[in-house]
Amino acid sequence: MPINSFFGTWKYTSNVSEAKKLQRDLSNFQQYLSAQSLDEFIDLESFLKALNRGLYFDATIPTGYGLGSSGALCAGVLDQFGKHPKQLSMAQLKSLFSTMESYFHGASSGTDPLVCFLNHPILLGTEMKKVSLPPKAAKSSFTLFLLDTHHPRVASPFIQTFLKKWDDSDFANQCVAQLLPLVDEAIATFLAGQWSLLFQTLHELSLFQYRYFDFMILENFKNVWLEGLSSDHFKLKICGAGGGGFLLGISNNFAKTQKALEGYSIIPFF
Repeated sequence: MPINSFFGTWKYTSNVSEAKKLQRDLSNFQQYLSAQSLDEFIDLESFLKALNRGLYFDATIPTGYGLGSSGALCAGVLDQFGKHPKQLSMAQLKSLFSTMESYFHGASSGTDPLVCFLNHPILLGTEMKKVSLPPKAAKSSFTLFLLDTHHPRVASPFIQTFLKKWDDSDFANQCVAQLLPLVDEAIATFLAGQWSLLFQTLHELSLFQYRYFDFMILENFKNVWLEGLSSDHFKLKICGAGGGGFLLGISNNFAKTQKALEGYSIIPFF
């Protein structure tokens, strides 16, 4: 789902040295897209010319936080330089974005850039479709929030660690038997606006992640994670590939949660 508190936009600078600093890795990204033969979908020549004129992507989305900074950039490239993106189906867009975003992560589902590009919540399952979020007025005292670890990370090492662990049949079986049903239940209860059930499901999901995904949780945040598990008013889960960035939280008493997490940076968003 999009989080509209964060966004990115294209800007130009005429200062050559400033442009190189602001563009970061955009020139190499453009070369990667060219090597992937994506000229059919993206006007890569125009993209390169724009970079030479000082184009850069100005975003409020922190990099390395699991909030889709690379996804927003990929969506921005297709939005600005795409040849016929509106003619592509969601499945085609997702496949294209998977190739594009793999430059940053080594492997990508393409989901984050798809959500950014469409600016709409997407439900993935037996079919991929746009969905509506539950009305905020119905959630009563429940709040979804982000907890800032102030620790940017690179996603690819954590993704690779997960893929290696997947070779362990016990780990894979636990994910299939426990994690996937919990994720499905969390999505279903959220979309149905069943906040009490969502809170309990996220407790179970948080517990599972603490047991099996501990390598994705910063050591200095494990105590607050356990505090959430023992708490009756907030729970935490990994956001993106973990390892830092933001943690996703749910609270049924945000004032009480703010007091419990005093000293931490928390951002309510739904």
